[in-house]
Parts: sequence; structure tokens; C-alpha cells
Amino acid sequence: MANFSALNKMIKLQKLLNNKNINLCHVACRNLITSPIMASNCQNFEQQVSQTIETTQSQQHCWNHIEIGDSSKYSIGRCSLALSNNNARHHNINTANRRTFCTKTTQTIDEFRAREEKREAEYEQQEQAKSQEEENERDAKAEAVRVKILEAALQHVPTLGWTRNAIVQGAEDVGYPSVVHGMFPQGGFDLVSYFNGKCNEELLKILKKETDDGKKEINNPLEFLVRFVRLRLEMMAPYKGQWPQALALIALPQNASTALAQVLTLVDDICYYSGDRSVDIGWYTRRIGLASIMKMTELYMLQDHSPDHSKTWEFLANRMDDAVQLQMTLMNIGGTTSGVQRSLKSAFITARSILGLNYNKS
Repeated sequence: MANFSALNKMIKLQKLLNNKNINLCHVACRNLITSPIMASNCQNFEQQVSQTIETTQSQQHCWNHIEIGDSSKYSIGRCSLALSNNNARHHNINTANRRTFCTKTTQTIDEFRAREEKREAEYEQQEQAKSQEEENERDAKAEAVRVKILEAALQHVPTLGWTRNAIVQGAEDVGYPSVVHGMFPQGGFDLVSYFNGKCNEELLKILKKETDDGKKEINNPLEFLVRFVRLRLEMMAPYKGQWPQALALIALPQNASTALAQVLTLVDDICYYSGDRSVDIGWYTRRIGLASIMKMTELYMLQDHSPDHSKTWEFLANRMDDAVQLQMTLMNIGGTTSGVQRSLKSAFITARSILGLNYNKS
């Protein structure tokens, strides 16, 4: 009975054994189990065979290579070489991948940095533009307040003169505290300068309107000059009693440049819209001559008590006739006159350069 049981176990083992060497072991085992002595050891042998089968299966691939013909002894070496080459190839690929990754990473960082620098530059430009705009708005508001105060102060010039007190009173009239006089560091001259600039702008608007912005031809330039010089001096008439004080402020060295700029701008506008647009030497002499006539007439007007300043306007017309005759004389005289003309031109150009004025009309 024990032999039959051992035989069944060997049959099961036979089904598991595919290798021919293991089959031989099976035959030997079958012969041994016929002996009662070896039957008791069959179970131990079965365990050994099972372990052998597992080892054989794990090494089957290598044994198959060993059984391949003539090149079997080189197969393991070739496998090792192939494995080595494969590892090298993977190493090169990994190195190339790392380099590619590093390059792309560096490019990405550079692009990011450039983009951020551009954004920072744009932000700084926007902030500067915003700051400049805010500063311009503050300046515009301050200038509006300044003009409002000076305009109100003009009402007090006949009683308070061209003084800081008139400015303080004007500020209080428009609802500002008296301490705002700090906005006018030049004191009374700020008020005089505002008045002259305001009158010049009003005259320029009239000149443009009457000449269709310089397009209309003037038939009598001399009469045109006399009329507009008179119109400009009449704007000063309401403050005639206080005007000597204004002239004293204008004559101060620190105020001379501003006053001269206003005079030169005024005479150039009058000459330009009268049709005087030549570029010869007469351009300078006529403007210097007109400025001189205006100042002489202004001083004459302060001493004139005739009705409606009739004598002042007669004086003005006579001086303009004299200027025309002088101009014609200068144009007809030779060498000596040329030196005088060059001197006048140099004086006018020097004054214009110092004051930063540009008299080129569009």
C-alpha cells in the first residue's frame, strides 16, 4: 500500500518535470522506491526535487543559451557587452536629457527675467507719467488760485498800489487766508507782471480777430501800428496814478528780464500782424524802434492831463512818423548806417537769447 502511494506521488512529479535530466532522476527515483528501505525517504526526496525544479526554472534561460551550438560559450559575454552598451547608451541619453533640461531651464529663466525687467520699466514709466500728470494738475490748480487772487487784487491797486497788501486783500476777497501771499515771492512785481501779461494776451486776441489770424492784408501799416499801440496804452489808464510805482518795480535788476520779455513779445506781435514779416535788417530796427516809441509815449501819458489823453495820442502819431522817416533814411545811407543797423540787430538778438524768446510765427 505504501508503494502504491509513492507511485502516485511520482506520477504527479513526472507531469511537472519537462527537462530530460530531471526525467532521468525520476526513473532512478522510481527504481529506488520499489525498495521498502527507500520508501520512507521518498518524501524527503520529493522536497529536494521541488527545490531543484525551482532552481532549474530560474536558470532555464541561461541553460538554453548554453545548449545553443558553437556560439554558446560567447552568449553570456555578448549579453554582458550588450548590457554594458545599453547602459552606456542610456547614460548618454540621460546626460543629453539633463543638458537639454538645463538649457531650457536657463532660457526660461532668462525670458522670465527679461519679461519682469520690461514690466518694471513699463511700471516705472507709468509711475513717472502719473507723477508728472499729478504735478501738472497741482501746478494748474495752484496757477488757477494764483490768477484768481491777482485778478481780485487789481481792484485794490488804485487804493493800495502795486503792493503785497493789495495781494493779501485780493486773497481775502476770494476766500483765501492772508498767508497765501507766500505764493508771490516777488511781491508787488508779481501783480505788475500779471497785469502786463494779461493786457498783452487781450491785445493779441484782438490782433488775430481783426486780421483773420494774420491772413488779412493791412492797407495802412502805419495807422495800424498807431492804433494798436494806443489800444495797449489805454489798458493802463485805469492805473495811471499808480503806474510810476509799477515802473519803479520794473526797473529793478531782478525784474528787468521779465519786463523786457513782455515788451519784446508785445512789439513783435503788433509788427507781425501789421504785415511786417520781412527777414531783412529792418525786422530788428522796426521792433526796436516800436518798443522805444511805446515807452516814450507811456512816460508822456503819465504827465498828460488833456481830455482823453488827446495830446498823448498826438505825440504817438508824431513819433511814428519820425520812425518811418528814420527808417527810410537808414535804408538810403551807406556804410555808417550799416554799422548802426548791425548794432541794433545784435542788441535785439542778444536780448532775445537771454530771455529765451522765439519770434518765429507759424
